Amino acid sequence: MAAKKQLKKTSSASMSKINKNAKLSEIESPVVTDETYRCSCCGHKYPKQEGNFNVSKSPIYAGNNGYVTICKKCLCKLFEQYVKFFDKDEYAAAERICQITDMVLDDDAWDASRKITASRNRMSTYISKLNLRQTEGETYSDTLIRRWEAQVENAESIEAAAENDDIEISKETIQRFGLGFDDNAYKVMENEYNSWVDKYGEPIDKRQEELYTSMCYLKYNLQQSVQNNNASIGPLANSYKGYIEAATTEIEDRNKKAEVEVEVAPLGMLIRDIENHCPAEFYKDKKLYADFDKLKEYITRFMARPLRNILTGSKELDKEYNLSGSEEQ
Repeated sequence: MAAKKQLKKTSSASMSKINKNAKLSEIESPVVTDETYRCSCCGHKYPKQEGNFNVSKSPIYAGNNGYVTICKKCLCKLFEQYVKFFDKDEYAAAERICQITDMVLDDDAWDASRKITASRNRMSTYISKLNLRQTEGETYSDTLIRRWEAQVENAESIEAAAENDDIEISKETIQRFGLGFDDNAYKVMENEYNSWVDKYGEPIDKRQEELYTSMCYLKYNLQQSVQNNNASIGPLANSYKGYIEAATTEIEDRNKKAEVEVEVAPLGMLIRDIENHCPAEFYKDKKLYADFDKLKEYITRFMARPLRNILTGSKELDKEYNLSGSEEQ
């Protein structure tokens, strides 16, 4: 009986807490959403942005909850593709990704991203490091601003150095090798640079110019080590030897390739010159290339003329072999 009374008492207490006037429409049901987030690169749909897309502080992603529209997997793949495109230059590949995503290229974050695991892409590591360092609203435009400010500062330093009466080095030399060397170092490296130019010609592009400059740095460092009786001269000499062999081989291969590319048949070269300097159909002196292979002249002299003699009985002679200088009809 006591158990029944306790059960009855508990049931009455529970019923007293029920709102009898509550309507069904007033009860809020849990929100169920089927919203997905599509990658603008591969088109894959993700159930959530966190963990699948990189956070961006660029204002152009403010309406996308502050997430880049390209998923992490695609960004890593794009980075690897651009590394191949830029001849294994990871920094150039990273800058291209930053251009695409409107992300600042921070040198400190990039240096911090060097330590990566085998399972992680360096671009992914860089973005993680960047988000720890980056200030609000920084975009790729800040990369261009920083670069421009550095160039202006360096240019002002070079101008000041070139205008210094105590320095006899040209502005071009200072620009090539940078600031911080004394007159003797500049002269040694400039002489070495001119030696490379005399041997292999003027640089045909930025890469070859950097090869020349690097060889000048190494040569100067080697000379300094010899003069200072540096104990580590052996490794430096081997490094210089290996670099000079690789550099000369590359330059010679590039020069041979350039020579092969311009070696075309005379007829092809003729057509190339015409098209490069003036379209053939609009060439001013049309007679100059009207019969450049002498085909029309050959037909006139050795086919049409003999045939005319046979059919008409004329005695027309070829001008080149007519010694009298006159033609008999």
